[in-house]
Amino acid sequence: MKKYIISAAALLYSVIISAQQMPISESYFLDKYSLSPSYAGHFNPGTLFMGFRSDWSGIKGGPKTVRIAYSDMISANAGYGGRVIYDKAGIFDQLYVLGTYSYSVRLTGDHRILLALSAGIYNNKINFSDYYNDPNYNLDPALTQQDVKSKLKFMSDFSALYVFKGLEAGIMFANINFGDAKYRDVDVTYKPLANYQVHAAYNYGINDRWTINPLAYLRGGRYIKSQLGIGTRIIYQDNLWAGISYRDPSIVGIGIGANITGGIRFSYNFNFATSVAMGIYNNHEFALGVDLGKLIRKPGSPAEK
Repeated sequence: MKKYIISAAALLYSVIISAQQMPISESYFLDKYSLSPSYAGHFNPGTLFMGFRSDWSGIKGGPKTVRIAYSDMISANAGYGGRVIYDKAGIFDQLYVLGTYSYSVRLTGDHRILLALSAGIYNNKINFSDYYNDPNYNLDPALTQQDVKSKLKFMSDFSALYVFKGLEAGIMFANINFGDAKYRDVDVTYKPLANYQVHAAYNYGINDRWTINPLAYLRGGRYIKSQLGIGTRIIYQDNLWAGISYRDPSIVGIGIGANITGGIRFSYNFNFATSVAMGIYNNHEFALGVDLGKLIRKPGSPAEK
């Protein structure tokens, strides 16, 4: 009986996880690598980014996401990067570990195409011990400590980005995988589904002090409803910025950020759902960027904001 219950729960989770996209981040203004792998190395080279996101802050067990990413240049045209994403939602965990190689192709003049390929591993876990050790619920003591882990799954993504002066437009296919994956302790298979994303952004200098940076994206996938997001930020002297965003369905966000002394950058984003009572589906996201490249980069090496 115990194994049947675990198998059924694992199967349910496989359906849930198959319909999910990779964990959402809204620190894309600070860390462009989180928006598309094509940015790896070519924007903010030598910078380590760390982020923490708390979703549904008014609900116990709401999703929590931790991100670590780093990218830099190999040569004038080639870049690399690595990112680790850990996402926890209730008793469900996800882990992504991906490395990226990116390359810049100059078409003519200031027109460029940035191509990137990422590859790595994916793993998920169902923490039954967190559920059945809860003193408020104990259906079957025999299930205590019976956590279910998946086997490691190969993952990859591909992206392309067109860059012309202040214009950026890209497409990405994520969660690309081959064949089914299996859980270690139960006879259940799952197959995370590929996602897609297209986006466009523009950096427009109003004058010597003020810059405006609008962005729009559309993402979705098989069995995943397409989601539109738009946002813009206004930047003062490349040191302070504030932004506003909207994301389906009825999610409004505001954000602030600053360049702190010593190559340290910080941002905070707050989202809330306008369709429900305030305080239920609030999201908080903090991100920190540390320009390690300033300590080791040689004069004249490629660098671009």
